Amino acid sequence: MATRRPRARTRRPTRRFARRILVVTEGKLTEPQYVEGLNRHLRTSGTTTVVKTVPVGKDPVRVVRKCIDLRDQANIADKPYDVCVCLVDVDDHETLSTACRVADRESFVLLVSNLKFEVWLRWHAEDACSAMSSTQLDEAMAKLGLVTKKVLSPTFPFDSVHRACEIARRADPHLRAGRAGPDPSSALPILIDLMLGR
Repeated sequence: MATRRPRARTRRPTRRFARRILVVTEGKLTEPQYVEGLNRHLRTSGTTTVVKTVPVGKDPVRVVRKCIDLRDQANIADKPYDVCVCLVDVDDHETLSTACRVADRESFVLLVSNLKFEVWLRWHAEDACSAMSSTQLDEAMAKLGLVTKKVLSPTFPFDSVHRACEIARRADPHLRAGRAGPDPSSALPILIDLMLGR
């Protein structure tokens, strides 16, 4: 009669807590749709980030103030965010420099797109760094099939995000949070790094 060997206990994998990122956006449609879609895309490849996206409206200072409110509410509820990010555009905002100062004081990551967020989206589909007017950029978004009337295409090419990061870093070699780069530019690669836990 064969003797039974005791079974080796299998260890349960250690639980990894997801990094919590708050993303407050100036845009009410395109930016939240993009961030949420990108988060779903990255999660399929094993990224453990919880992203809460909150659209605010047309003023960078309002975006930063909303971020302060949400951060404080989360802290009171004992569910703090690991990182707070504000997405804003250059557009014609006179309050951008104030927003940059307040975000820096609050230790927020303020990411500026110049001229606007659609510059970043464009780089998912084409490697072009020519400056465009707001209207020309909107027309390019529709022609490329990326955005129509501020609604992100259901077939948006999220798998091109790393290519978009390369183009953004080439367009603005000094890319960093808290500043407006040249036209066109976007500091969104910093958000991608945060979402990937870098």
